[in-house]
Amino acid sequence: MELTKNEILINKDSLFMDIQSAFAASYPFLKIDFFTNGSHTDLPKSRLIDPKTPVSKLVKDGSTIRINIGCNKTVSELSHDFKNTLGLTAQISRKSGNVWLVVSLTEEWTLQSQNEAGEHISSEMETIHRHGGRV
Repeated sequence: MELTKNEILINKDSLFMDIQSAFAASYPFLKIDFFTNGSHTDLPKSRLIDPKTPVSKLVKDGSTIRINIGCNKTVSELSHDFKNTLGLTAQISRKSGNVWLVVSLTEEWTLQSQNEAGEHISSEMETIHRHGGRV
């Protein structure tokens, strides 16, 4: 498992949590989860892939897979890339204070815009929390 500035390289030894960690290193206010079969807007928890699962258990292609996670990539493009390369559904969530919200309505935003929005919302909520609900 390797991470360059704009790519995640996935190999036969990668675990899904390695992909999640590499993604979070670039976008700390975004989270990525993987599901078997389904659309990225309707995913039951029963299809959530355990992060400790080796990629090789679900993806039979043994070659190294490159996923572009550049700042201008949109959420929908990234989801499409994971579907085409791994055959799995990727769901992106954005941090909002202490919770993670699926970004289904803003999936055409870039990863950078999503991350900045998560950072802004989280810092605003932290300010409100520190002041006892008053700003």
